Amino acid sequence: MRNPELHIVSRYSLYLWCTFIYSSAFMYFLYLAAFNVLTSSFFLLSARFCSDAKERTTRSFSVGGVNNFTSLLLSKEDDTLYVGAREILFALNLSDISAVKLQRNLTWKTPERKRDECSFKGKDLQTDCFNYIKILLRMNSTHLYVCGTYAFSPICKLFFIHCSFFFLEKSPFPHGEHCEYTGLLRCVADGELYAGTVSNFQGNEPIIYKSLSQGTALKTENSLNWLQDPAFVGSAYIQESLPKGNPVGNDDKIYFFFSEAGKEFDFFDNTIVSRIARVCKGDTGGERVLQKKWTTFLKAQLLCSLPDDGFPFNIIQDMFVLTPSPEDWKNTVFYGVFTSQWYKGASGSSAVCSFTMDQVEKAFNGRYREVNRETQQWYTYNHPVPDPRPGACITNAAREQGISSSLHMPDKVLNFVKDHFLMDSVVRSQPLLLKRNVRYTQIAVHRVLVAHKAYNVLFIGTDDGRLHKAINVNNKMHIIEEMVLFSSSQPVQHIELDTEKGRLYVSSFSELVEVPVANCTNYQSCGECILSRDPYCAWNGRQCLDVRRPSTRRYVSLHKHFCSQGIYGDISMICDGEMIRDCICLHLLIKCMCFSVWQQDVDEADTSAICNKTVPSPRFAKPPPSRK
Repeated sequence: MRNPELHIVSRYSLYLWCTFIYSSAFMYFLYLAAFNVLTSSFFLLSARFCSDAKERTTRSFSVGGVNNFTSLLLSKEDDTLYVGAREILFALNLSDISAVKLQRNLTWKTPERKRDECSFKGKDLQTDCFNYIKILLRMNSTHLYVCGTYAFSPICKLFFIHCSFFFLEKSPFPHGEHCEYTGLLRCVADGELYAGTVSNFQGNEPIIYKSLSQGTALKTENSLNWLQDPAFVGSAYIQESLPKGNPVGNDDKIYFFFSEAGKEFDFFDNTIVSRIARVCKGDTGGERVLQKKWTTFLKAQLLCSLPDDGFPFNIIQDMFVLTPSPEDWKNTVFYGVFTSQWYKGASGSSAVCSFTMDQVEKAFNGRYREVNRETQQWYTYNHPVPDPRPGACITNAAREQGISSSLHMPDKVLNFVKDHFLMDSVVRSQPLLLKRNVRYTQIAVHRVLVAHKAYNVLFIGTDDGRLHKAINVNNKMHIIEEMVLFSSSQPVQHIELDTEKGRLYVSSFSELVEVPVANCTNYQSCGECILSRDPYCAWNGRQCLDVRRPSTRRYVSLHKHFCSQGIYGDISMICDGEMIRDCICLHLLIKCMCFSVWQQDVDEADTSAICNKTVPSPRFAKPPPSRK
């Protein structure tokens, strides 16, 4: 409802006034003079709307008898969402993922012979011995690279893509050890596939490997215990060679995030720790030492703990890497979801922690740890290290020494990194968000640019199929929205964020849901809109709308100085009496009541200035809709 103290003026009558005024300069000045007598405020008159104000709707996709929607690929080239499930691959049109006539699918079943072999080796015939599609990669405009578990005989294939169909082709790539058995984490950089998985049927040989191209295939060395029963949750490709021509001449890096047994802790059995590991993209292995093995593998501990007593949330569940732009990689922030193997007060608590690139770099540039082979105890290595620095990428400093490749790295450097792969420094953080009796499973982060600053909006999935939307305001995290996603209680398994269209694609065991990043029309009054603290939403004098709508984005760009969504609620800054016109929409700024500007106040949620200095009714949280 519009505040009753505002002057209510018909938009249509104002439109007629503006049309007349715009055609007559003399009458225009008379009009301004008349309104100057009435008020000293300004308002922006939009002569017509460029698009309707209808909010985007929520859509869902499910197929009877099909489950395990575990892999999603958002392909903007053909406006398609590829969904990997158990023994079937779907291609959903992004215009409407629920539209049956727009769907394409291809069945990729496991032969009965393979299923029998899987069962004979001790796996569960009803759960393990199927083909679970886990890797979806867009190779080019015509081909999709797909990997499946294939009843614990993993295989990768090429699929030919056409506008109306797609089918299986014979793959020219190696498979077997280069695919997964159970869980798999993958990252792609310049046509190379980097993956964290296990390389044997028993699942006790974890590896991080590189394959898919004509280059050298590399992997971690199992005999050196670089990995201790890891559970991979995320990866990231960071282009640290940018900007081109920089004096360091560094290489791009691939980061992996996982939890594993913390062998450096001997005071408690089976201690789990979270890790961040990295390798260099240009790594080609060693000439004599570490042949066809990583020469740049290093790992460090990630610690998300409470500030008062240091209680650790030591098991990472998911990681989202937010990089402003490829060249601005130094401002990368790592957002992780953590749980604990111990209980404190309430079971099932979760925490969200963030880590900066500066913290990560300091850890990897710091001291190493070393293990005593006799006692198996770890301690800080305080002695000189070889040069070039072990585990570092090839830089300009190394090239000046005649080392242009890891194949040219001295044996003493490679022998050192074989045993000193664990960093001494811990990458520490305190929870941004702590929730008791909630188990977070997935996270996605979207940076929203508004008038005066940027806000990082967190979308966090739970193990009972809910989505929390949170924002950090004045160093405090606020959950501003909670959504029930699925028809039944199921864990959120994957979140895919489309930043351009403002959509989230969230999958569970048997359902896929598309939700908009904002539901601004849910806020029915100015007070509710402002108090929501939602950076996507702004009050236009009549209703609460999404600032990401096409018409709104054009409007904000035209009036960024004075409309700029009124972050601090200062009407004098919002209404400054300019007249602006573009080829699509006519915007006329005249002296009148300022009720049609786009306003919000994310930081302070101060409604007094924006909502005509009235106290809005208290806004109560509405219970989520009941599941049918």
